[in-house]
Amino acid sequence: MNTIAFAGSNSSTSINKQLVTYAVQLYGNAQILDFNDYNIPTYDIDIEKKEGFSIDVNKFYSAIQDSSILLISFSEHNASITAVFKSYMDWCSRINPKFMTDKKIFAMSTSPGGYGGRNALEAGIKLVEKFGGTVLEEFALPKFNENFKEGKITDETLDQELKTKMNSFQEKVLK
Repeated sequence: MNTIAFAGSNSSTSINKQLVTYAVQLYGNAQILDFNDYNIPTYDIDIEKKEGFSIDVNKFYSAIQDSSILLISFSEHNASITAVFKSYMDWCSRINPKFMTDKKIFAMSTSPGGYGGRNALEAGIKLVEKFGGTVLEEFALPKFNENFKEGKITDETLDQELKTKMNSFQEKVLK
């Protein structure tokens, strides 16, 4: 089963990329995608009509299609998912509105605040399920700057929660 992981952010210092990278260590083998490796514009119907789907749109879409498991950490801007994540999803959904069908997803989020990016997590889950994905587990890490250091979760209770959910996810994937 091919697994990809990514954060819904194009920030070079994304805390959600740090979280998803840690989750990959717990999960095992996965390819981590970085939105900065793609040159994908904000979705625009005029661009689609004039230029079609760029090489990078097709490359990202193919990465999703070639996987069966997704680990996604939803970054939060203004109580929702980021514009860059929404745009990537918009481009892919123009190729196939159900492009996440049969994808098993571990959804997560983090933020500096105490809510852990849950607004983005909830919005992101709703979106990926609209595209056919199945979210099997979810996790939100509050107060990233206090609870995550040197590439791992430092709060033992929160770390154990993620590990327990990751184990549950892996069991569900194998069913």
